[in-house]
Amino acid sequence: MEAEWENNLMELTLYKSTGTYIMKVADEIQQMLDDHLVLTQQISFSPFKGAFSERIDEWEEKLRVTSEVIEEWMDVQKQWMYLEPIFTSEDINRQLPAESKKYNTMERTWRRIMRNAFDCPMILITCPDRKLLESLRDCNHLLEVVEKGLTDYLETKRSVFPRLFFLSDDELLEILSQARNPLAVQPHLRKCFENIAR
Repeated sequence: MEAEWENNLMELTLYKSTGTYIMKVADEIQQMLDDHLVLTQQISFSPFKGAFSERIDEWEEKLRVTSEVIEEWMDVQKQWMYLEPIFTSEDINRQLPAESKKYNTMERTWRRIMRNAFDCPMILITCPDRKLLESLRDCNHLLEVVEKGLTDYLETKRSVFPRLFFLSDDELLEILSQARNPLAVQPHLRKCFENIAR
């Protein structure tokens, strides 16, 4: 099993013009991780494991932490990819200063994690790290707080002007992130008002 992991790398690609990367773990690698976890658990129940007991426990822990890190990493990445274009808008930053500050704190951690992964893309060297897992959990927590603040903000806008309930969150954010451009509402007028397209 250890030999099979020696050359397994994360796929890291530049993401748009953000100056950072996104990570992808191939399905085969994910499947192998799950298989190896099950296999290691089976070995740990063997009555003949005596001499290898410590090594088996370490290997199982390594695989378990790697699995948790990858799962947490993908959650953070998905949230970050959704929120990144929103919080690069100056108007949104001005209207949501507390959320922007939390988002920027999270993004600094995120960029550091991605830079480290790019420097060392070996899965079983980078991923089985408890500190990395804690950092990713902190990022996920901050993103949840930011997203809740963003949802509350959208609800206040909709309660002021109920016609905005006809727009999805993404469409409303597109309008709000271009607050200085009144024509930004143009593509969405038809959803808000019957018989008005311009």
